[in-house]
Amino acid sequence: GTGGGLLLAGVLVGVLLLTRRPVARRVAVVAAVAAVLGALPVRLVASGWPPAGWIVVACSVGQGDAVVLSLAAGRAVVVDAGPDPGAVDGCLNRLRVRAVPLLVVTHFHADHVGGIAGVFRGRAVGQVVTTPWLDPVAGRALVHETAAANHVPIREAAAGWAYAEGALHLTALGPLDRISGSRSDPNNNSLVVLATQNGVRILLTGDAETEEQDGVLARYGTDGVRVDVLKVSHHGSPYQDPAFLDAVDPRVALVSVGAGNSYGHPSPAVLDRLARGGARVLRTDRDGDAAALITSGTLAVAAHPP
Repeated sequence: GTGGGLLLAGVLVGVLLLTRRPVARRVAVVAAVAAVLGALPVRLVASGWPPAGWIVVACSVGQGDAVVLSLAAGRAVVVDAGPDPGAVDGCLNRLRVRAVPLLVVTHFHADHVGGIAGVFRGRAVGQVVTTPWLDPVAGRALVHETAAANHVPIREAAAGWAYAEGALHLTALGPLDRISGSRSDPNNNSLVVLATQNGVRILLTGDAETEEQDGVLARYGTDGVRVDVLKVSHHGSPYQDPAFLDAVDPRVALVSVGAGNSYGHPSPAVLDRLARGGARVLRTDRDGDAAALITSGTLAVAAHPP
């Protein structure tokens, strides 16, 4: 932007003046190298699919959410199921996932549960965990009926719920106190899940909006919500708490959103705030399945175009 251009011009003038002296020149070079190394962006890895070392993938399922957390070869935790069974089934097939010991449903909107049958398609599912919020009734009924038809236990969870398998650890940070009377109560009572795997922290926020984000930040503080990877809430909608985004301060931001959606998602202001904070932003409408992974001991991203 204009401000950045003016700042860069000022820095260049300063460098030109400083580098007339040999000592100042050496100092300037050292400072420049340190600045570049300290600000290296998360790199995009061009590789086959699924990428080696993948930790989390935001599936390209249209205007909805389906997130996959790696456990081991062929095994993964799934968080939400998108709006269409075929889309989530396709994503899991591309990741070669054949067993899902845990399916987490953050809330019952159709764009998060409409595809639930696709998660079960040809896969062993161990259990289903959902938000305690009951609405929308139709979405909740679909989840319960699908679990019952497949003889899979289902339970409600809230803040404090935890799950662990192998290197993956999940903890629910929300919902906290029941939120009602907000712009969208189902969104604001989403399960908010913090995942950690091999030292990488991942925050899955469902469709939590300003009210729930504010409550989670107030309860856990900046240290409790700061992560490496953020699944941006509510498809990158403008209903975000700026203080929450700043506190989370992710290195990678995954936006699950449908191409040409009628809601105007994602918000350009939200994307700009994340980018200005230093996040590498991937969005499923343009990038397809979007992954964060560890390669050569560092965090990277990869994408499988739609």
